[in-house]
Amino acid sequence: MQVLDDIWSSIKGNAKTRYRDPLIGTFIVSWCFCNWNKLALLFWGTGKVENRIRTLSESMSVVTEPSLVFTDLNLIIFPVVITAGYLFLMPWASLWVKRKQEKSIISQHTHAVDLDIEQGKKQWELNKEKLRSNPEKDFLAKDVELDIQREKERLERRNKITNYIDKKVEAASSLAEQNKLDLEEKKRSDEKERLALQEKQRRDDTEKQRFEEQTAIHRATLASHRFPAAYYFMDLLSTSLKEDNVALSLSALSSCVAAIFGYKTVDELINDKEFHNDNLKLLKYIVLDENLTKKLDSICEQEGSEDEDVTPDLLFNHIYDLFDELPYELLSEESLAESISERVSSNAYDLLQSEELSGPMAETDTTFEEIELELVDYSFNVTFDVNLSGYASGSHRKEYGVPGQDLAVSVEASCSPVLGELGLKDYNLEISGNPRNYGDD
Repeated sequence: MQVLDDIWSSIKGNAKTRYRDPLIGTFIVSWCFCNWNKLALLFWGTGKVENRIRTLSESMSVVTEPSLVFTDLNLIIFPVVITAGYLFLMPWASLWVKRKQEKSIISQHTHAVDLDIEQGKKQWELNKEKLRSNPEKDFLAKDVELDIQREKERLERRNKITNYIDKKVEAASSLAEQNKLDLEEKKRSDEKERLALQEKQRRDDTEKQRFEEQTAIHRATLASHRFPAAYYFMDLLSTSLKEDNVALSLSALSSCVAAIFGYKTVDELINDKEFHNDNLKLLKYIVLDENLTKKLDSICEQEGSEDEDVTPDLLFNHIYDLFDELPYELLSEESLAESISERVSSNAYDLLQSEELSGPMAETDTTFEEIELELVDYSFNVTFDVNLSGYASGSHRKEYGVPGQDLAVSVEASCSPVLGELGLKDYNLEISGNPRNYGDD
């Protein structure tokens, strides 16, 4: 009996090994699935067992009838096809399904992790509250002391800020009052000569204009005290557009401001450490970019607004009108050169008081009374440079009624960028002069 048991165990183990083989096991299952009707008749059909076995053997006798392979597809071909599909196609289909499920599986895991983290935070807050409410612990007293200390520090910071603002307001008021007294004192002065009277009036007008510009800049700075300079212009442009019932996104507004000051992208403006309120106080001119309309057109396309009224011309008009109410001048290069030329010419008499011309004036032995300047050319590379030239004339210092020697004067007004490439501060003058040699004319 032990020998029979060993033989049966060997047969059983060998058959189990064959069954577990992926190819053989799959083929056996596929064959049983395709020929289930034959197996059913074998085990549960009518008639004697010998007849049922004979019938099954004849229906699958491929050796004696090879044509059964093609006439009865369930015998060999279909099991082979199903086996090949299961072994070679199903793994790829399973892998495709698993890849499609990656996002959902990761999302489920992320949600579970977030839930555990949130539960941990809530448990930490609960433990903290339990610890605070325990009268036997001194944590509550220390917590109250920390709250009192924080409140005290907050009040001290508020008082310091309040004192700082009061001092600034007081200083600004004192400066305005002092400027007003100086202006009134100058107006009360009485000049006897006509040239001195005109010069005084011109000085008074210039001082008044500067005072008004500084006051306007001071108001603009206070209005944007809580925001960087870029957001100040964005807020002004947004407010102006609202008057025409036009609303732009934050991205479009920031792109408009970047285009005004010559930045290629908004990131350049944001990363520019020089774009702040302190430099805004120095801003005087903004050069009008000749490609500004194209940039505004690109901004409108990126905005993708369905409102047909949102056009580059509308944005340009609002930007241009915006600077009419600000103490900064938005001008083309030609207009800026003419504006600087007019300002320098209106204060041309001050040039005669400069140290640069004191030496050449002494050589001419002339009392200069008039100076005329003309715009020669201008250029805008890194700085905006305007070149002017002209002559100063007057009477001979020692001989009454005799014209003196003229003085050839050259002036270069240079405006340096202070905000971006196109935002310029007020000009600095470089003055030179020589006695005029009439033989060279």
